[in-house]
Amino acid sequence: MRTIPVLSLLLALATPAQALELRGPTLAAASNLGQGFQGNMLSAALKLPVRDFRDAVYWDLVEQGAGLYRFEIDRTTYPDLLEPAGARMSLTVNNGHPAYEGGHTPLGPAAVRAFGAHAAQTVLRFPAIDAVEVGNEFNSANFVSGPLREDTLQARAEAYAALLASVSEQVRAVRPGVRIIGGGVHSIPTGYLGRLTALGAAAHMDALALHPYSTPIEHLARQIAVMRRDPALAEMPVEITEFGSQDPAAAPGVLVRSYCQMALAGVSRAVWYALNRRGDGYVPLIGPDLGVTPAGQAYRVVQGRFAGVAVEDISPDPFTYACRFGGVGVILWGAERTLEVAPGVRVLDPAGAAVAPPFRLSETEPLILTGDGPLVPGEDFTLAPQRIVADSYHQFPYPKAGADTSTVDGFRASAVSPNGRQALVTMPGQDRQGEPWTPYLGTPSDRSVRVLPESLLPGGSADFPVEIVQEFTAPEAMRLDLTGWIDPAERSVDGVRVTLLRDGVEIEAWQVSDRLDLDRRGIALAAGERLAVSVGPGGTARGDVTLYRLTLARAE
Repeated sequence: MRTIPVLSLLLALATPAQALELRGPTLAAASNLGQGFQGNMLSAALKLPVRDFRDAVYWDLVEQGAGLYRFEIDRTTYPDLLEPAGARMSLTVNNGHPAYEGGHTPLGPAAVRAFGAHAAQTVLRFPAIDAVEVGNEFNSANFVSGPLREDTLQARAEAYAALLASVSEQVRAVRPGVRIIGGGVHSIPTGYLGRLTALGAAAHMDALALHPYSTPIEHLARQIAVMRRDPALAEMPVEITEFGSQDPAAAPGVLVRSYCQMALAGVSRAVWYALNRRGDGYVPLIGPDLGVTPAGQAYRVVQGRFAGVAVEDISPDPFTYACRFGGVGVILWGAERTLEVAPGVRVLDPAGAAVAPPFRLSETEPLILTGDGPLVPGEDFTLAPQRIVADSYHQFPYPKAGADTSTVDGFRASAVSPNGRQALVTMPGQDRQGEPWTPYLGTPSDRSVRVLPESLLPGGSADFPVEIVQEFTAPEAMRLDLTGWIDPAERSVDGVRVTLLRDGVEIEAWQVSDRLDLDRRGIALAAGERLAVSVGPGGTARGDVTLYRLTLARAE
């Protein structure tokens, strides 16, 4: 195996991330002891072991009158139980209080001041609290109330900046060592975060909190790198204060793959959501029977082996992912192919169980390789030759400022209309209402057209189509297999038109309302010939959000 092909990716990440020490993040769990204290659940969590909790002590339960705080019931005193067990917690503050503005998200000076005072009084009361996370997905519709809920993104950013400053100033005044975690955002909304930093919010935080539910795992480090293009966030520590899965079978793999990508992104702390079942379908670490779930077993494996260990990217190509943690092991997954290991190398699944040979990579089920020292590709483990030459997901680009998709590797995405072809640029996530909450590819002149790693949206109409074209140029004569799918949303008014082209000449076309599976074998291309897949609107582009995946592999 060779590590040279990932040099360009490492350089792309190096400027911001390498300023931070790359190590396995601290693992934590999102508990809800503040909503309903369960002593047996806390005991089970400590036994797992969880030593870092994310939870709340709710303002409306402790402020009994103006400036009068009482911590009297188990829902407000449970942090006392953490310090004797060697555990700690981050305090989330987001909810209002009925005595201030009817319990809605605070906006006025008195309510904003009282919001910060509650946080300060709580950290003063509980030594186990070592961080305060301000806001919970404040950029979404679910966790704000009152007038702010229907206001603009700018108004929301201004309201949040005021709350963050209030908490930061008052908490730092009473316990300067407590970490202030700001942002509190769903996804990686680089546009919205830019509004916060323009307001000076970065000065009031020691770390930035992200909940990257809408970011595909393999794009986590890349999108955080885009976020770090903001000078105010270039070296800001990042904490992923919620990540999880709603698929019990997939959850252990999600945890392990995410952990690798977080480590390479310089994330310092990762909080699995959730500790226990919440009724929202997210897979817990501890089941209702107080037993450890497979996700909990993966948590235990990762925490015991990789937390705090120096990490490096040893991925051999854009289609394979490999994190080497010091001398303790490698997390490995990617496009399917066989894997051979040397004697003495142990292969485990995400939950820590031994895997029997023959070994094979998977895009969703990572393998954990361990040995008696640092594992060396090509010596301790070897992968079969890579057949893939281009993949729309694994090679999805995020061009830097001033660059576009015209020179990227693999498939080059562009927008093609009767006015011509336009290369795509990186657009900021949640820059305005109705746009994706992560960085994406688009054109500043037509914000309705977009491409993401797993979906795209063409524009225009049948009379003036704006098509998304994914084009591969053969570097040499080759025979290729094209596989993948095009799957327009059910809400699409009249489906999409899909065209397969060689050097701009149509080979085949489909009108697609349901999923189209692509499987064309043995396509012969001469050096310099171009193979493209175009997705355009049917009669109209209304509702045409389309899932897609395109892969080109050398024909067998």
